[in-house]
Amino acid sequence: MKVILKNDDGSENVYESAHLIDRALKNQTLLIPSKTKEENALEILRAYLSGAKPILYDQENLSLKEKIESLGAETFKEIDFAAMFFTSGSTGFPTGAFKSRENIETDMEALLLEFGNFKIQTVVATVPFIHIYGFLAALLLPLKLDVDLLFKEHFLPHDLLEYAKPHHLVVTTPLYIKSLLRLDEVKDLSETIFISSTGPLPTEIAKEFTDKFNTTLIQLFGSTECGSIAFKKQDDTFWSPFHGVETSLNTEGLLHVKSPFISKMLWQEGLVQTDGEIQSFDYAILENGKFQLIGRSSNIVKIAGKRYATAQIEEILEAQEGISKALVHVKHNNAELKDEMVVIFLETTQPITQKAVKSTLKHRIGKINLPIELHIVDKISTTLMGKKCMPLV
Repeated sequence: MKVILKNDDGSENVYESAHLIDRALKNQTLLIPSKTKEENALEILRAYLSGAKPILYDQENLSLKEKIESLGAETFKEIDFAAMFFTSGSTGFPTGAFKSRENIETDMEALLLEFGNFKIQTVVATVPFIHIYGFLAALLLPLKLDVDLLFKEHFLPHDLLEYAKPHHLVVTTPLYIKSLLRLDEVKDLSETIFISSTGPLPTEIAKEFTDKFNTTLIQLFGSTECGSIAFKKQDDTFWSPFHGVETSLNTEGLLHVKSPFISKMLWQEGLVQTDGEIQSFDYAILENGKFQLIGRSSNIVKIAGKRYATAQIEEILEAQEGISKALVHVKHNNAELKDEMVVIFLETTQPITQKAVKSTLKHRIGKINLPIELHIVDKISTTLMGKKCMPLV
């Protein structure tokens, strides 16, 4: 496999994956923070191919960076794993997921069952490699397919359209899908495949994209702890679990996942065993072996008898003068009489009161009958994947 970085001046930096193997790294535990895509691609591939144990983390998340670097690689030396990843921290401090070689290889086998039959010659990646999606779909998939990996440090939408060629697989995100739709240019991409993950893509956007470019769009649903869970094609509304993944609903209607891709051990200020099963916070409907996602319990709030996504509340608040950024989630506490609370973080340029927030929401969508916990913070940071991080208060 060739790893190809396209520079803005048209030149290329080309590396052979076979030349990255370093036997001296075998079984060494390595800290690999987010750097340039080029540095991360080479460091992560070298570590994985050499049998090292890389700990991958986004150093833009300052609390995570401080914690990991204070602990050091030696803290995790005695744990048996092939790579460690961290959740985004959008609902609290990031959780570390230890991936065994078996977790990763069985996950890749499932991905190859779905993508191995396509005539793929090159994988084009817009995503960072430091997270599980970029690691699996952008680094390991081309390695397993023995095709070239091509990327730029910073893709503009028209750049991506230029590199979306016949028999190319584009590994990207909803942000780029939406950005491509805004281009005036139309191009026949019937022999190009797009993978989108890291966030929801509305059905109407998926249909508009596949219709405009006459292309194949495959969305992946997964998580750091679970790895790959399911996929759907074009503008489907139901997800098909990957081979080996078992899904069910608990008594509250939340999706439960069991698979060989799930980290058997998590790090949450101590080690937590999963037994290869994860109870998600995603409301879902099961039908004929497939499932439809309704929304996350921490991202759904009931207002005036209707369910609203917290993202909708964030958009309403961010449209208000003086609010630069908003992060909303629903906190559960079964010990309280009202077991749900709406927690709102605001990055503001002027004072905002809880009364003003309630008034704005009541005017737009109705009265919130749940307690509101309001925090005014200096900054709401985002990960490399664009997800908002929960501030520490």
